[in-house]
Amino acid sequence: MTTGRGPRRAVTILFLAVALLFVAMLLRGQWTSLDEVMAATRAFDWSFQPWLLALAVVVGVADLLLMGSVWARIFRRTGGNVGRAAAVRVWVVTNFGRYIPGKVWQLGGLAAYMKDRGDSGAAALVSAAAFQIVTLVTGGAVAASTIGVAWAGAEGNWLPVVLTLGVLLLLGLHPRVIRWAASRLGRWLGEDDLTVELDAGDILRAAMGLLLAWSLYGLGLYLLLRGVGVAVDVDQLPVVTGIFAASYVVGYLVLVAPGGLVVREGAMTVLLADLVGLAVGVAAAVAIMARIWMVVTELAALALVLAWPRTVEEEERVA
Repeated sequence: MTTGRGPRRAVTILFLAVALLFVAMLLRGQWTSLDEVMAATRAFDWSFQPWLLALAVVVGVADLLLMGSVWARIFRRTGGNVGRAAAVRVWVVTNFGRYIPGKVWQLGGLAAYMKDRGDSGAAALVSAAAFQIVTLVTGGAVAASTIGVAWAGAEGNWLPVVLTLGVLLLLGLHPRVIRWAASRLGRWLGEDDLTVELDAGDILRAAMGLLLAWSLYGLGLYLLLRGVGVAVDVDQLPVVTGIFAASYVVGYLVLVAPGGLVVREGAMTVLLADLVGLAVGVAAAVAIMARIWMVVTELAALALVLAWPRTVEEEERVA
């Protein structure tokens, strides 16, 4: 059958077109802001090294594919049938929905896309909700275990760090907590009967994958810093990773900011100035560069997955 293939493709193209329009607007605004901030930081010796910047993009693309793979496994465990490569492609495409104002576009778009492909929309929504919860919990844990350690080392008080890590890991990743949070999110999106059938092993594997993803993001930010002339030592890599994780989580939790815009940059600026010792203007410029770097990696990942050849199973599914 070929009925419906045209409309489905048209909807996908429209979704991407709208999302990329917002991405273009974001990049234009960020580039203008960067130009203004760098004009105010001419005293800093900016030294651009293209090969390090290119390597940062490669690391970022690999990270996005890893995160898509983690979601794909959760999706298949919650009732999805699509192959892993196809699921990663769908995740990368619909991930651009977070740039459209309103967080619902990323999750709702993923569910609608999979349902329209003939797969389980409910499984897509459940897996997306569980994935976001584990992402935020592991991101918070990375921030607490790196930034928290840096602050605790300066003040000699480790108890808050230990307690925060305990709450995040033992409670935030408990299967019952994830089931409850996913069901609440499902009701918010208009799905009242969603159930999450993930056991502790599934959640542990997802958490391990996402901890690796946070580590790669930290490496990417470190390469970006070195690539623009910011002198950071390799022993600062854990703190840099925590800075990225903390700013990402804070930006995501502010629902009114598409893609965490402004909020993430503000948090990263404060943390870079406090923990890495950058001047505020330089830290602000780096935060904007980090946003542009992330968008470039997402566009590169999008181009990559769209270029993947479809399998026979995929062709039959979309036909």
